Amino acid sequence: MIKWLFIFLLTFSLQLIGQHDTLFLLNGGVKVAKIDTFDYDFVYYRNINKGGNVGKKRRKNLDHVFALKKERQPITYIYRQDSVIDNYFSIEQMEYYLKGRQQAKKHFKPYKTLLYGTALGTGVALYSLFPIKYGVKERYTEVLDTVTNRVYPVRVMNAQTLSPPIPFWEIIPIGAFAYYQGAAKKTKDFKSDDPELFKNEAFMIGYKESVIDRKVFASIGSSLGAYITTMLGYLVFDPVAD
Repeated sequence: MIKWLFIFLLTFSLQLIGQHDTLFLLNGGVKVAKIDTFDYDFVYYRNINKGGNVGKKRRKNLDHVFALKKERQPITYIYRQDSVIDNYFSIEQMEYYLKGRQQAKKHFKPYKTLLYGTALGTGVALYSLFPIKYGVKERYTEVLDTVTNRVYPVRVMNAQTLSPPIPFWEIIPIGAFAYYQGAAKKTKDFKSDDPELFKNEAFMIGYKESVIDRKVFASIGSSLGAYITTMLGYLVFDPVAD
């Protein structure tokens, strides 16, 4: 039943695309295009925007293409099952895998990851700017007066802080957060147009991989974005300037 459901969904999506050529990518993406030709390495095509205008000529490596569909022609499958190049799925399994990636992109939104990443990046930036101080260390240095040509001792007070003695230590918490997000947990909360599809192993693998990709990208983007924004804001407004 699931097989026939997938065939129906694929056929329906092709009808929605219209009378244009289509590229089905291995990351689950679908490109509406005008396909010119393809060889052993690349497929050459032109993007078609929503207004129907044809863009400039582009190419896509066949290693990233699952299949292509030219107008009024049957689907040409570029993907081949071959364990030598780590293509372990059959074409039918790969169809479920890609459907899983597509459903994850449609239903999974990493809002919590974005929120946590923003809080982490902001907190790391603020601690980098204003670390905890626990004492003052006194030291003396000598300064040459170029007018009198005399050397004067100068006392310098250095505040001791709890900042990690590692250059660019901020990368560690941000990297650890991104690593922690590289997992697809709470699979019971996953949503799909048809919950029965989760019974298919290839579909679940594709769904999980897309979830992980979205969480990792969201964690890195939000934490780094918040960190850079906070640091730039401090440099621009300089709240402790006289």
